[in-house]
Amino acid sequence: MALWDIFHTLWHPGGFGRIARWVFQLVWLATKHVLPGHSRHLAGPIGILGTVALWTGLVVIGWTLVYLPHMSDGFYFGSALRPEQSSDALTALYLSLVTVATLGFGDVTPADPVLRLLAPFEALLGFVLLTAAISWILQVYPALGRRRSVAKRLSLLQSSHATAVVAGGEPCVASRMLDAVTDGTIQAETDLMQYAESYYFIEEEEELSLAASLPHALELAEAGRSSSSREVQLSADMLTAAVESLALLLDRAYLKTGSATPEVLASYRADHGFEPHA
Repeated sequence: MALWDIFHTLWHPGGFGRIARWVFQLVWLATKHVLPGHSRHLAGPIGILGTVALWTGLVVIGWTLVYLPHMSDGFYFGSALRPEQSSDALTALYLSLVTVATLGFGDVTPADPVLRLLAPFEALLGFVLLTAAISWILQVYPALGRRRSVAKRLSLLQSSHATAVVAGGEPCVASRMLDAVTDGTIQAETDLMQYAESYYFIEEEEELSLAASLPHALELAEAGRSSSSREVQLSADMLTAAVESLALLLDRAYLKTGSATPEVLASYRADHGFEPHA
């Protein structure tokens, strides 16, 4: 179960293991009711830690159940241990823990040939768990950085009143502006499809939150459609399509509102702890 979930969460394109999804949803609901607003920024990191801990627990408990029936006659015990007092579930759990952690104290060692083959395999799983945890962090945080970049761009455009430039400014400038936002929106959607757990990471600052700034992309697109330049209108249509595609993914995978794009973006903003868009 743990290996299957690791594969689907980290290495399967667009995957999100069932165990990982349950952990993140549970943490999300818990922090949503305990911590107000966007102070729930710890939900994502806690979700990763909780999932890795659960994967490790599954491996440890599973191998404990493998060792337990053989504790009395399948293992050698060190001189400081008494076999008749060290053949219980606690000793099997201890053996599983030190094996998965690759500590190998040597006070309990397998005697049965089959167990001699199985014990190193558990140590190998320990390396897999460590690698999975590091790989997960190295995968998800660059995706979060790209998402924050497009959010920052949108926030700066909003504070600079860029809608006026898009509607009546130089067409080539307005078109490049819209195309840059479109590229960022597409990248954000791609990252969300590849790293579904990234949804549960909340930015503390509104200007870095895509959930908070994404509605402004629709305002830019609307301004572009009012331009007299066909080039700007085309860029505006592409931006609208990109935002609608991202909103569809958000609604289908997380929000479940069944509403139009503006309502989905409003729900996305509220779900990440920000006040309704003015």
